[in-house]
Amino acid sequence: MSLCQLTLSFFKESFSERSKGFTLVEVLVAISIFTLAITSIYGVFTSISATKDRLDLNSEAYHQARVILDRIGREIHGIYVHNGDDASILRGGLNERGEVFFELSTTATSSLNINGVGFVSVRYELIEDRESEDGRYVILRTERPLLGSNSREDFPAMRMATGIKSFSIRYVSEKNWQSQWDEKLQGFPDMLEIFLTTYDKSGEEIPFLTAFKFPVVGSQ
Repeated sequence: MSLCQLTLSFFKESFSERSKGFTLVEVLVAISIFTLAITSIYGVFTSISATKDRLDLNSEAYHQARVILDRIGREIHGIYVHNGDDASILRGGLNERGEVFFELSTTATSSLNINGVGFVSVRYELIEDRESEDGRYVILRTERPLLGSNSREDFPAMRMATGIKSFSIRYVSEKNWQSQWDEKLQGFPDMLEIFLTTYDKSGEEIPFLTAFKFPVVGSQ
């Protein structure tokens, strides 16, 4: 057989094999692999979408908690306490109405020069939110000059955080935890722990827990 005949025979056999196409088994395997790939991609997409939706629901609550905790942290690090100064303040617990409050004197003011004085008294209170229809609470913040004759009533309270479920503070001194504190009677604590619970847009509770170590400032 000549070389030309061999070449022609090879191309005829190759064309004949290609013309047969894929077998049913090959088609089924290809479909199965494609289905698995699509299912995996869909699962990843669904997971990412659910995570994004959850972050969208939680973002406002996380932002609000970060703002109020950062503010309290700055005020604690700027605390002004002097045993010989009756104007200095550090107290907290429950007031006469059973509402949570926390008050301190600090140099971390919103306005750096209130009536020419760089020290202020800051007070946080947790009260029932009258603007809420589902019994949630609001944290109010009041700031007034530490020195001066003006009373707290002369300075309006600011709605610091809304949609609050709970807000509690514990004080640590010599490894003892206390929910009530008065610097005039108990001196200076070692640490303060804040537990805050808010609601996200879906109504789910989101807890936050943080602690601040008191700096050693002022004269004792």
